[in-house]
Amino acid sequence: MNYEIYLKREIEKTVFIETNRDLTVNIKGSPVLKKGEYPLLPQDVVGFAQKGLDGVPGDAIINGMIYIIACDPEFKYNKGYIEFLKSVEGIESYIIMNIEKYKDNDIKRAVIFATTLNTLKNDKIVAMNRCYLLMELYEKVGLDSVGAETVISLESLSREYPEFAEPNYYLGEYYLDKDIDKAKIYLRNCINDPKIHDNASELLERINAIENYDRAVDMVKAGNGKDALKILIKFVENNPQSLDGLYYTAVAYRQIGDPYKALDFLDELLNFGERLEVYSEIGLNLAALNDFESALEYFKKALKIMPDDSGVICNIGVCHLSLGQRDEAKHAFELASRINPKDEIAKQWLKEIG
Repeated sequence: MNYEIYLKREIEKTVFIETNRDLTVNIKGSPVLKKGEYPLLPQDVVGFAQKGLDGVPGDAIINGMIYIIACDPEFKYNKGYIEFLKSVEGIESYIIMNIEKYKDNDIKRAVIFATTLNTLKNDKIVAMNRCYLLMELYEKVGLDSVGAETVISLESLSREYPEFAEPNYYLGEYYLDKDIDKAKIYLRNCINDPKIHDNASELLERINAIENYDRAVDMVKAGNGKDALKILIKFVENNPQSLDGLYYTAVAYRQIGDPYKALDFLDELLNFGERLEVYSEIGLNLAALNDFESALEYFKKALKIMPDDSGVICNIGVCHLSLGQRDEAKHAFELASRINPKDEIAKQWLKEIG
């Protein structure tokens, strides 16, 4: 369900009354209701019918207009409704009163009133307050289209008021795990606001840590564990839940010749289920410590997860060879070569053992 349909459901049973002449409404300021069709919400109709009222109260007509303007922006009579509401003395206070009334127990209704207020008054604070209500509505209903409407509204505010800190901050937060470049742009737009500065700075530091982490991973993949550890150690301290962070830190420690430290991180990863790369990495570190029997056990565990991994099979062959098990080693290297004819390491080992 998209956001427009979600709101339109609120006016599905709206009824319309028709006036054949201009009428003066009996409310403050005595605004004139021109000849035409006007909406009444079903709950209001039931309400004043139960009270035995002969006429239609002015606030019922106003409520109907507020709902139609918010829930069906393309409705054919909206221009006239907007003109009428603007002529009503104290309309902004009335709408704000209703927002405050409903924001805690009927957030959807509060959003509707806020949306019409935003239509009547082009003001960044009004628009931002509507965004806050949309955020609350999204938290309660979890409807993706409400979240999308919030982002659209925040982006519109940011474009119209580039120096307005609040929408930029929330957009930076939103894009943090979706588009880091966008997140940085929005956060830098609000970094100078004293109310936002600390939170924006914290998010920018997180982005910096993420970007540094990505560089560190590239270093590990290139075999440069020494420089990678300068970043990874701090990263895992701040993000102990990052399994990938723990893994690449372990690989980096192996690369600098510290298998004991590497195994500390890998042992922690064993608590989070079976992973081919973790078993393989444990095997490599145990082999570096000349514990080939234990290394062989972990390489075999890795092989159960990925039976056609020629690299793991090749490592099994190396362990067998180191343990003096020449036939088993030759069988492993031949198998690795059959599975992956491009595995030059397996071919080289086969040449060496004849």
